Amino acid sequence: MKLLNTFSLFLLIGLAIAAPALDKSKESEESKESVESKESGENERITITKDFYYDSVIVYRGKHEIVNIIVPINSLNFDDDAEDDNTSDDSNAILFFVEADEDADGNRIDKGLYVLKDGKAKKLLDNGRDAAASSDDSKDVFFGAKDGIYKYDPKENTAVKYGTVIDSIIGIAKENSTDVIYILTEDHGLYKITENGQKKVKMDDVVGAREIVLDYSNNLYFYGENKQPYVVNADGIKKIEGLPKNPNSVRLIKPPFVVENGVPFMCDNVAYIIYANGRSEKTEFDFRSNAKPSAYGMEGLLIQYYAYHKKIYAYNILNLILSGVIEELKNFLESKESIIQSIATRSRSSLRAH
Repeated sequence: MKLLNTFSLFLLIGLAIAAPALDKSKESEESKESVESKESGENERITITKDFYYDSVIVYRGKHEIVNIIVPINSLNFDDDAEDDNTSDDSNAILFFVEADEDADGNRIDKGLYVLKDGKAKKLLDNGRDAAASSDDSKDVFFGAKDGIYKYDPKENTAVKYGTVIDSIIGIAKENSTDVIYILTEDHGLYKITENGQKKVKMDDVVGAREIVLDYSNNLYFYGENKQPYVVNADGIKKIEGLPKNPNSVRLIKPPFVVENGVPFMCDNVAYIIYANGRSEKTEFDFRSNAKPSAYGMEGLLIQYYAYHKKIYAYNILNLILSGVIEELKNFLESKESIIQSIATRSRSSLRAH
Protein backbone atom coordinates (compact mmCIF):
# COMPACT_ATOMS: atom_id res chain seq x y z
CA MET A 1 0.00 0.00 0.00
CA LYS A 2 2.86 2.39 0.69
CA LEU A 3 4.17 1.89 -2.84
CA LEU A 4 0.68 2.32 -4.30
CA ASN A 5 0.07 5.49 -2.29
CA THR A 6 3.42 6.94 -3.26
CA PHE A 7 2.95 6.15 -6.92
CA SER A 8 -0.56 7.57 -6.71
CA LEU A 9 0.94 10.89 -5.80
CA PHE A 10 3.52 10.51 -8.54
CA LEU A 11 0.58 10.26 -10.89
CA LEU A 12 -1.20 13.01 -9.00
CA ILE A 13 1.69 15.36 -9.49
CA GLY A 14 1.81 13.28 -12.65
CA LEU A 15 2.43 16.16 -14.89
CA ALA A 16 5.61 14.15 -15.03
CA ILE A 17 3.88 11.63 -17.26
CA ALA A 18 1.87 14.29 -19.01
CA ALA A 19 4.85 15.44 -20.99
CA PRO A 20 4.54 17.07 -24.39
CA ALA A 21 4.75 13.68 -26.09
CA LEU A 22 1.36 14.16 -27.72
CA ASP A 23 2.61 17.25 -29.49
CA LYS A 24 4.31 15.46 -32.33
CA SER A 25 5.44 18.71 -33.88
CA LYS A 26 7.97 19.25 -31.10
CA GLU A 27 11.42 17.82 -31.40
CA SER A 28 12.92 15.65 -28.67
CA GLU A 29 15.20 18.48 -27.59
CA GLU A 30 12.19 20.64 -26.74
CA SER A 31 10.57 17.78 -24.85
CA LYS A 32 13.69 17.33 -22.75
CA GLU A 33 13.35 20.92 -21.56
CA SER A 34 10.01 20.09 -19.92
CA VAL A 35 11.58 17.98 -17.17
CA GLU A 36 14.83 18.16 -15.32
CA SER A 37 16.34 15.33 -13.32
CA LYS A 38 18.70 15.94 -10.47
CA GLU A 39 20.18 14.02 -7.60
CA SER A 40 18.77 14.68 -4.14
CA GLY A 41 20.47 12.49 -1.57
CA GLU A 42 20.05 8.91 -2.74
CA ASN A 43 16.96 9.57 -4.89
CA GLU A 44 16.65 11.07 -8.32
CA ARG A 45 14.30 14.04 -8.29
CA ILE A 46 12.06 15.25 -11.08
CA THR A 47 11.37 18.95 -11.44
CA ILE A 48 8.18 20.00 -13.20
CA THR A 49 8.52 22.99 -15.53
CA LYS A 50 6.01 25.11 -17.42
CA ASP A 51 6.57 23.10 -20.61
CA PHE A 52 4.21 20.45 -19.26
CA TYR A 53 1.28 22.72 -20.05
CA TYR A 54 0.55 22.32 -23.73
CA ASP A 55 -2.39 23.54 -25.78
CA SER A 56 -3.70 20.22 -27.09
CA VAL A 57 -5.03 19.20 -23.65
CA ILE A 58 -6.70 22.48 -22.68
CA VAL A 59 -10.39 21.97 -21.86
CA TYR A 60 -11.22 25.45 -20.57
CA ARG A 61 -9.88 28.98 -21.03
CA GLY A 62 -10.99 31.57 -18.49
CA LYS A 63 -10.65 35.28 -17.83
CA HIS A 64 -9.70 34.89 -14.16
CA GLU A 65 -7.38 32.71 -12.09
CA ILE A 66 -8.72 29.23 -11.36
CA VAL A 67 -8.19 28.54 -7.66
CA ASN A 68 -10.14 25.33 -7.01
CA ILE A 69 -11.06 22.22 -9.00
CA ILE A 70 -13.13 19.25 -7.83
CA VAL A 71 -13.78 16.07 -9.80
CA PRO A 72 -16.57 14.10 -8.04
CA ILE A 73 -15.88 10.37 -7.93
CA ASN A 74 -19.39 9.45 -6.82
CA SER A 75 -22.10 8.31 -9.23
CA LEU A 76 -22.19 11.70 -10.90
CA ASN A 77 -19.06 10.61 -12.78
CA PHE A 78 -18.25 7.02 -11.80
CA ASP A 79 -21.07 4.50 -11.65
CA ASP A 80 -19.69 1.05 -10.82
CA ASP A 81 -22.86 -0.65 -12.08
CA ALA A 82 -23.27 1.26 -15.34
CA GLU A 83 -22.46 -0.80 -18.41
CA ASP A 84 -21.43 2.27 -20.38
CA ASP A 85 -19.32 3.74 -17.61
CA ASN A 86 -16.09 5.02 -19.15
CA THR A 87 -13.80 6.56 -16.59
CA SER A 88 -11.01 6.94 -19.08
CA ASP A 89 -12.92 9.45 -21.23
CA ASP A 90 -12.17 12.92 -19.93
CA SER A 91 -14.74 14.45 -22.28
CA ASN A 92 -17.54 12.84 -20.24
CA ALA A 93 -16.36 13.89 -16.79
CA ILE A 94 -18.23 16.59 -14.90
CA LEU A 95 -16.01 18.88 -12.89
CA PHE A 96 -16.47 22.04 -10.87
CA PHE A 97 -14.05 24.92 -10.54
CA VAL A 98 -13.76 28.29 -8.85
CA GLU A 99 -12.38 31.50 -10.29
CA ALA A 100 -11.03 34.42 -8.24
CA ASP A 101 -8.75 37.42 -8.59
CA GLU A 102 -6.80 39.52 -6.10
CA ASP A 103 -6.87 43.27 -5.64
CA ALA A 104 -3.80 45.45 -5.10
CA ASP A 105 -3.82 44.62 -1.38
CA GLY A 106 -3.96 40.87 -1.94
CA ASN A 107 -7.64 40.54 -1.01
CA ARG A 108 -9.66 37.90 -2.83
CA ILE A 109 -12.30 38.94 -5.36
CA ASP A 110 -14.80 36.15 -6.07
CA LYS A 111 -15.42 35.53 -9.76
CA GLY A 112 -17.74 32.55 -9.58
CA LEU A 113 -18.13 28.79 -9.19
CA TYR A 114 -18.62 26.92 -12.45
CA VAL A 115 -19.54 23.47 -13.73
CA LEU A 116 -17.81 22.05 -16.80
CA LYS A 117 -20.16 19.56 -18.41
CA ASP A 118 -20.05 18.17 -21.95
CA GLY A 119 -17.22 20.56 -22.68
CA LYS A 120 -19.28 23.64 -21.78
CA ALA A 121 -18.73 25.86 -18.74
CA LYS A 122 -21.66 27.36 -16.84
CA LYS A 123 -21.49 29.67 -13.84
CA LEU A 124 -23.56 28.26 -10.97
CA LEU A 125 -22.80 30.80 -8.22
CA ASP A 126 -21.37 34.29 -8.35
CA ASN A 127 -19.91 33.93 -4.86
CA GLY A 128 -19.08 30.21 -4.74
CA ARG A 129 -15.67 29.39 -3.26
CA ASP A 130 -15.27 25.64 -2.83
CA ALA A 131 -16.97 22.31 -3.63
CA ALA A 132 -17.08 18.86 -2.02
CA ALA A 133 -18.42 15.38 -2.76
CA SER A 134 -18.01 11.96 -1.19
CA SER A 135 -17.20 8.77 -3.12
CA ASP A 136 -20.53 6.98 -2.69
CA ASP A 137 -23.51 6.00 -4.86
CA SER A 138 -25.08 9.45 -4.68
CA LYS A 139 -24.72 12.26 -7.18
CA ASP A 140 -24.41 14.84 -4.42
CA VAL A 141 -22.04 17.77 -4.73
CA PHE A 142 -22.03 20.60 -2.18
CA PHE A 143 -20.77 24.14 -2.59
CA GLY A 144 -19.45 26.57 -0.01
CA ALA A 145 -20.35 30.17 -0.80
CA LYS A 146 -20.30 33.63 0.75
CA ASP A 147 -23.90 33.15 1.91
CA GLY A 148 -23.93 29.49 2.99
CA ILE A 149 -24.15 25.98 1.51
CA TYR A 150 -25.59 25.01 -1.86
CA LYS A 151 -26.21 21.63 -3.49
CA TYR A 152 -25.85 20.70 -7.14
CA ASP A 153 -29.01 19.78 -9.08
CA PRO A 154 -27.71 17.54 -11.90
CA LYS A 155 -31.02 17.47 -13.76
CA GLU A 156 -31.32 21.24 -14.01
CA ASN A 157 -27.55 21.85 -13.94
CA THR A 158 -28.03 24.47 -11.21
CA ALA A 159 -27.10 25.13 -7.59
CA VAL A 160 -29.87 25.23 -4.95
CA LYS A 161 -29.66 26.42 -1.34
CA TYR A 162 -29.00 23.66 1.20
CA GLY A 163 -29.90 23.83 4.88
CA THR A 164 -29.99 26.90 7.09
CA VAL A 165 -26.31 27.89 7.22
CA ILE A 166 -25.72 31.51 6.19
CA ASP A 167 -22.04 31.84 7.12
CA SER A 168 -19.45 33.15 4.68
CA ILE A 169 -17.68 29.92 3.74
CA ILE A 170 -14.15 29.62 2.34
CA GLY A 171 -13.79 25.82 2.53
CA ILE A 172 -16.08 22.77 2.50
CA ALA A 173 -15.52 19.01 2.87
CA LYS A 174 -17.96 16.05 2.73
CA GLU A 175 -17.47 12.87 4.73
CA ASN A 176 -17.55 9.50 3.02
CA SER A 177 -20.80 7.52 3.44
CA THR A 178 -22.31 9.83 6.10
CA ASP A 179 -24.34 13.04 6.03
CA VAL A 180 -21.56 15.06 7.72
CA ILE A 181 -20.28 18.21 6.03
CA TYR A 182 -17.48 20.40 7.37
CA ILE A 183 -17.32 24.09 6.60
CA LEU A 184 -14.53 26.57 7.16
CA THR A 185 -15.79 30.12 7.58
CA GLU A 186 -14.19 33.39 6.59
CA ASP A 187 -13.26 34.08 10.22
CA HIS A 188 -11.40 30.70 10.27
CA GLY A 189 -13.95 28.80 12.35
CA LEU A 190 -14.50 25.10 11.62
CA TYR A 191 -18.04 23.70 11.90
CA LYS A 192 -19.62 20.27 11.59
CA ILE A 193 -22.93 20.31 9.66
CA THR A 194 -25.49 17.50 9.99
CA GLU A 195 -29.23 16.81 9.71
CA ASN A 196 -29.52 17.94 6.10
CA GLY A 197 -27.80 21.20 6.79
CA GLN A 198 -30.00 22.13 9.75
CA LYS A 199 -27.55 21.54 12.60
CA LYS A 200 -24.23 23.38 13.01
CA VAL A 201 -21.69 22.61 15.75
CA LYS A 202 -18.42 24.48 16.12
CA MET A 203 -15.24 22.42 16.50
CA ASP A 204 -13.59 24.50 19.20
CA ASP A 205 -10.39 22.44 19.26
CA VAL A 206 -9.50 23.60 15.74
CA VAL A 207 -8.34 27.22 15.87
CA GLY A 208 -7.37 29.48 12.99
CA ALA A 209 -7.67 26.95 10.15
CA ARG A 210 -6.91 28.33 6.67
CA GLU A 211 -7.83 25.31 4.54
CA ILE A 212 -9.47 21.89 5.04
CA VAL A 213 -9.43 18.57 3.17
CA LEU A 214 -10.79 15.11 4.03
CA ASP A 215 -9.20 11.83 3.03
CA TYR A 216 -11.32 8.80 2.08
CA SER A 217 -11.24 7.44 5.65
CA ASN A 218 -12.81 10.68 6.94
CA ASN A 219 -9.65 12.04 8.54
CA LEU A 220 -9.72 15.84 8.38
CA TYR A 221 -6.58 17.82 7.58
CA PHE A 222 -6.03 21.53 8.09
CA TYR A 223 -3.27 24.07 8.51
CA GLY A 224 -3.22 27.30 10.45
CA GLU A 225 -1.54 30.65 10.21
CA ASN A 226 1.86 29.04 10.78
CA LYS A 227 1.33 26.89 7.66
CA GLN A 228 1.88 23.66 9.62
CA PRO A 229 -0.63 20.87 8.88
CA TYR A 230 -2.62 18.87 11.43
CA VAL A 231 -4.96 15.88 11.25
CA VAL A 232 -8.24 15.54 13.17
CA ASN A 233 -9.83 12.16 13.85
CA ALA A 234 -11.11 9.95 16.68
CA ASP A 235 -7.68 10.19 18.35
CA GLY A 236 -7.90 13.98 18.57
CA ILE A 237 -5.69 16.55 16.83
CA LYS A 238 -2.22 15.53 15.76
CA LYS A 239 0.51 17.67 14.21
CA ILE A 240 2.07 16.31 11.03
CA GLU A 241 5.79 15.77 11.57
CA GLY A 242 8.76 15.81 9.23
CA LEU A 243 7.94 18.92 7.19
CA PRO A 244 9.86 22.18 6.71
CA LYS A 245 9.28 24.48 9.69
CA ASN A 246 8.93 27.86 7.96
CA PRO A 247 7.44 27.44 4.48
CA ASN A 248 6.41 30.45 2.43
CA SER A 249 3.40 28.76 0.85
CA VAL A 250 1.43 25.55 1.41
CA ARG A 251 -1.59 23.85 -0.12
CA LEU A 252 -3.75 20.87 0.86
CA ILE A 253 -4.95 18.86 -2.14
CA LYS A 254 -7.94 16.55 -2.50
CA PRO A 255 -6.42 13.07 -2.83
CA PRO A 256 -6.66 10.48 -5.59
CA PHE A 257 -9.20 7.80 -4.75
CA VAL A 258 -6.54 5.16 -4.03
CA VAL A 259 -4.97 7.14 -1.18
CA GLU A 260 -7.12 6.14 1.79
CA ASN A 261 -5.36 7.53 4.86
CA GLY A 262 -3.52 10.55 3.61
CA VAL A 263 -3.61 13.59 1.35
CA PRO A 264 -1.13 15.41 -0.88
CA PHE A 265 0.45 18.53 0.58
CA MET A 266 2.39 21.13 -1.39
CA CYS A 267 5.04 22.82 0.74
CA ASP A 268 6.62 25.64 -1.20
CA ASN A 269 7.57 23.87 -4.45
CA VAL A 270 7.81 20.31 -3.11
CA ALA A 271 5.08 17.64 -3.07
CA TYR A 272 4.56 15.56 0.08
CA ILE A 273 2.02 13.01 1.28
CA ILE A 274 0.82 13.58 4.84
CA TYR A 275 -0.81 10.72 6.72
CA ALA A 276 -3.46 10.21 9.38
CA ASN A 277 -0.83 8.78 11.76
CA GLY A 278 0.96 12.13 11.81
CA ARG A 279 3.91 11.30 9.58
CA SER A 280 4.81 12.76 6.20
CA GLU A 281 6.64 11.51 3.15
CA LYS A 282 8.52 13.58 0.61
CA THR A 283 7.87 12.55 -2.98
CA GLU A 284 10.31 12.57 -5.86
CA PHE A 285 8.64 15.57 -7.48
CA ASP A 286 9.00 19.30 -7.14
CA PHE A 287 7.99 22.32 -9.21
CA ARG A 288 9.67 25.30 -10.70
CA SER A 289 8.18 28.40 -9.08
CA ASN A 290 6.68 29.48 -12.38
CA ALA A 291 5.15 26.05 -13.05
CA LYS A 292 3.02 25.40 -9.96
CA PRO A 293 -0.65 24.82 -10.79
CA SER A 294 -3.15 27.24 -9.30
CA ALA A 295 -5.56 24.32 -8.71
CA TYR A 296 -5.45 20.52 -8.76
CA GLY A 297 -8.14 17.98 -9.70
CA MET A 298 -6.82 14.45 -9.60
CA GLU A 299 -9.44 12.57 -7.61
CA GLY A 300 -10.04 10.13 -10.47
CA LEU A 301 -6.25 9.57 -10.71
CA LEU A 302 -6.07 8.25 -14.27
CA ILE A 303 -7.67 11.43 -15.55
CA GLN A 304 -6.20 14.52 -13.92
CA TYR A 305 -6.97 18.22 -14.22
CA TYR A 306 -4.65 21.10 -13.47
CA ALA A 307 -5.23 24.84 -13.66
CA TYR A 308 -2.44 27.07 -14.87
CA HIS A 309 -2.57 30.69 -16.09
CA LYS A 310 -6.40 30.81 -16.27
CA LYS A 311 -6.70 27.54 -18.19
CA ILE A 312 -7.67 23.98 -17.23
CA TYR A 313 -5.58 21.14 -18.65
CA ALA A 314 -6.89 17.54 -18.76
CA TYR A 315 -4.38 14.70 -18.75
CA ASN A 316 -5.64 11.21 -19.61
CA ILE A 317 -2.89 9.07 -18.11
CA LEU A 318 -3.70 5.87 -19.99
CA ASN A 319 -3.78 7.68 -23.32
CA LEU A 320 -0.45 9.30 -22.52
CA ILE A 321 1.10 5.94 -21.72
CA LEU A 322 -0.22 4.40 -24.92
CA SER A 323 0.97 7.32 -27.02
CA GLY A 324 4.45 7.38 -25.50
CA VAL A 325 6.26 9.68 -23.10
CA ILE A 326 9.51 11.55 -23.03
CA GLU A 327 12.63 9.46 -22.61
CA GLU A 328 13.45 10.74 -19.11
CA LEU A 329 10.32 9.10 -17.70
CA LYS A 330 10.12 5.96 -19.84
CA ASN A 331 11.96 3.73 -17.38
CA PHE A 332 10.00 5.19 -14.46
CA LEU A 333 6.70 4.25 -16.07
CA GLU A 334 7.83 0.84 -17.21
CA SER A 335 8.86 -0.02 -13.66
CA LYS A 336 5.35 0.87 -12.43
CA GLU A 337 3.40 -0.86 -15.22
CA SER A 338 1.78 -3.45 -12.95
CA ILE A 339 0.65 -0.75 -10.50
CA ILE A 340 -0.87 1.29 -13.31
CA GLN A 341 -2.86 -1.72 -14.47
CA SER A 342 -4.02 -2.36 -10.90
CA ILE A 343 -5.23 1.22 -10.55
CA ALA A 344 -6.96 1.11 -13.92
CA THR A 345 -9.08 -1.91 -12.92
CA ARG A 346 -9.66 -1.05 -9.26
CA SER A 347 -13.26 -0.33 -8.28
CA ARG A 348 -14.03 2.96 -6.57
CA SER A 349 -16.57 1.18 -4.34
CA SER A 350 -13.79 -0.81 -2.64
CA LEU A 351 -12.53 2.42 -1.07
CA ARG A 352 -15.74 3.68 0.53
CA ALA A 353 -15.73 4.16 4.28
CA HIS A 354 -17.56 1.52 6.30
